[in-house]
Amino acid sequence: MLTDKGKISVTQLAFMVFPAILATAILSVPGITMHYAGHDMWMTPIIGSIVGLAAIGISVGLDRLYPGKTLIQSSVLIIGRIPGKLLGLIYIAFLPHLTGLIIREYGEFIVNNALPRTPLFVVMGTMVVVCAINVRLGIEVVGRTAQVFVTLLIVLLALIFILLIGELNPAELFPFMENGPIPIITGAAAPAAWFSEYIVLAFLLPYVNKKKRITRVMLGSLVLTTTAMTVTNLFCLFLIGDLTDTFVFPVMIAARYITIADFLQHIESLIIAIWIFGIFVKISVFLYIFATSTAEWFGLRDYKPVVGPLSFLCMVFAYWVVSGSSGISSLIGPSANLYTISILLILPAMIYGVAWLKKGWTHFRKN
Repeated sequence: MLTDKGKISVTQLAFMVFPAILATAILSVPGITMHYAGHDMWMTPIIGSIVGLAAIGISVGLDRLYPGKTLIQSSVLIIGRIPGKLLGLIYIAFLPHLTGLIIREYGEFIVNNALPRTPLFVVMGTMVVVCAINVRLGIEVVGRTAQVFVTLLIVLLALIFILLIGELNPAELFPFMENGPIPIITGAAAPAAWFSEYIVLAFLLPYVNKKKRITRVMLGSLVLTTTAMTVTNLFCLFLIGDLTDTFVFPVMIAARYITIADFLQHIESLIIAIWIFGIFVKISVFLYIFATSTAEWFGLRDYKPVVGPLSFLCMVFAYWVVSGSSGISSLIGPSANLYTISILLILPAMIYGVAWLKKGWTHFRKN
C-alpha cells in the first residue's frame, strides 16, 4: 500500500532525480577525480555513468515486474517476508546516514563560503525544517518545487560556464592518458558512487502517473547529468589545473576567476545559489524516500507523522558522521564509495537477479 496517494509526471521525476545526483557531486567530484586520474579527470564521469545506467535498468526492470511496488515492497514479494524486511531495514538504516552526510556537506559549504559566523546547527537546521515541510506536503509538491528550482539551477550553471569560457586553457588536457587507463578507472569510482543514487527511481516510480516514456526520459536525464559533471570537471581542469585536488570545492575557486570589467564580480555567489537550490531538492527527495520507506516497513497508513522525527534523526546523523576536525572531506573516499555502491547498486541488482530467476523458473514449470 502506498503511503502517499499523490502522483507526479515523468518530467517531474526527471527534475527530482537530476539534482539528487548532481547537487553534491558538482562541488566535490572534480577534486576527488583529479587526485586519482590527473589530467584525464574529465573522462571519469563518463565511465562512472555506467553505474547510473545499471541503476536505471534495475529500477525500471523491477517496476515492470512488480508495478506499483517500491524496492522495499517488491523485495518482500521476491525473497520472502523476513529476508525482504531485513533488506528494508538495511535501507532504513542507510538512508539517515546518507541524508545526514548530505546535510553536513551543505552546512560546511555554506559556513565556510558564505556565513562563517553563523552556527553550523542553524545553517543545517533551517534547511532541514524547510525540506521537512516540503516533504509533508506530498510528492506532488516535491515534484513541482523540483521543477522550479532545477530550472533555476540549470540556467545559473549555464551562465557560469559561459562567463568562464574566456579564462580556459585547453592545454591542461595534456599529457593525455599519461599513466594508462587504471588511474581513470580508479577515479571513476567517485562519480560512480553518485550515479548509483539513480536507484531512487526504484522508490519513486510507483508514484509516476504515466510511464510510457520513462526509459527514454531517464536515459536523457543520465546523459544530461553526465554531461554536466564532465563539463564541470573540464572547466576546473582548464582553470585550476594540477591544483584542483588541493581544494575541497574547486568549482567555487573556478567561479572566482570570473571578472568582467569592474562591475561583474563575486560570481561565486551564484555557485552558492546553485548549491542551495540543488541541495533543497536533494534533501527533500531522500527525506521523502526515508519517510515513506519507514512507513511502509512499519505498515503505517500515512508517512507524514514520521517526517518530523526522521528529520531530527538525519540532523543527529549529520553530526555523528563527522568526528574530529577533518570535516566532510574525510568521508568522501574509496571506502565510502564502495559502501554507497554496495547498498545502492549491488543489493538491488541481487534482488533483481532473483526476480528474474523466479520469473524464469515459473515460465519453465508452465512449459
